[in-house]
Amino acid sequence: MQDFYNQIAGRPDDDIIGSAQRGASTAPQWLDFPGCVFIRGEFRADPDQPAIVGLFISVALDEGAGRGILTRTTGAGQMTAIAVRESVAVGGSVRCGERPAIGLALPQASIDGLGLGDEVRALFRTDALGTAIVSLTASPRVQALAAEMFSPPVAGNATQLLLSAHAAEIVVHALFGERGIVLDPAADLQRVRLQSVKARMDADLAYPWSIDELARNAGLSRRSFNQKFQMAYGESAIDYLRARRLDAARDLLIHQRLSVTEAAFRVGYAHPANFATAFRRHFGYSPSRCQRT
Repeated sequence: MQDFYNQIAGRPDDDIIGSAQRGASTAPQWLDFPGCVFIRGEFRADPDQPAIVGLFISVALDEGAGRGILTRTTGAGQMTAIAVRESVAVGGSVRCGERPAIGLALPQASIDGLGLGDEVRALFRTDALGTAIVSLTASPRVQALAAEMFSPPVAGNATQLLLSAHAAEIVVHALFGERGIVLDPAADLQRVRLQSVKARMDADLAYPWSIDELARNAGLSRRSFNQKFQMAYGESAIDYLRARRLDAARDLLIHQRLSVTEAAFRVGYAHPANFATAFRRHFGYSPSRCQRT
């Protein structure tokens, strides 16, 4: 993710991140959730420059738009999505004029981690390499979210929280709104957060995850997180994590020929005896049997 951020932060103003707005803080910011770069300005495709691979969403603020989600907006504005699948010249251009705008850029790893690969392909209706650009309608809701991102009404740590929440909702609107799906912002944001938590567990099975930390990452209480994860995936987060760890350990034993102790440590078990017991309960045989296959 750092490489992706550095690519964007290091690009000149007339490049794909172009036209940052005067008078605003223009430094790109990395938002851990939903895993994107945020700028006050627009992401735009320059036909003469090699592009950065990822999904780019720009929302141009309508001059009559309200200041935020608590202020009445006057109408829809312009939203542009650019999918870049290989680092070549874009071959097309996008401009939002001189209006204020905000931009979000998601690397492929974030798209995959959120489980939104199919939705991105559906939006652009193509899997071809290169660049695809679509123009979308920024609803009054999206305009209000973008306005608050451009000029946050809060300061300090609350700013990062607000930016992350609004960015996730704009991504959901961009991917689903154009397909005629009636959006429940709270429910869709919650689904994306659960997918993000699940992806974090998958990416680091050895980490000592706790329900409290997972719930905090999902923005839910412990009880609510347990209930919603169970409803979404058919098992509790702890049962899911245990199964994923044991499946990964089995692969390590069979394909990498690790010892039982090494495999246990690799997937987060501090005590090989506890690992062996859990393995036997899950698969019906001991982990040492995998070394003889």
